[in-house]
Amino acid sequence: MNLIVVSFEDFTLDPAGARADATPAAGFPDSWLDALVGTGAVFKRDYAAPGAVSTVGLHFPSSDHAEQFCLSVREAASLLGTRAHIHRVPIEQAHSTLRVAKGYDVRIV
Repeated sequence: MNLIVVSFEDFTLDPAGARADATPAAGFPDSWLDALVGTGAVFKRDYAAPGAVSTVGLHFPSSDHAEQFCLSVREAASLLGTRAHIHRVPIEQAHSTLRVAKGYDVRIV
């Protein structure tokens, strides 16, 4: 199991951090995230604003799927006015991380 947590920067208060030709965003568009997830499954989403994801937790069936998602979400975030910070959860911590997530009433998809 490949667990990844991604946080997105809010550049609406500091527009200088966004890519030069991008409009600063509060987070990553929810609809884009759904399109990029592919074979992965989301187990947690936090929102910076309606429709703008600030943090997302996902798991993927293989490291290849996880790597493809990471590459795609970094590039898309840059184009959409935010920045993706990707945190990989070590395999030995994956089950305990999911157990903790369930304790916070997080829905595992």
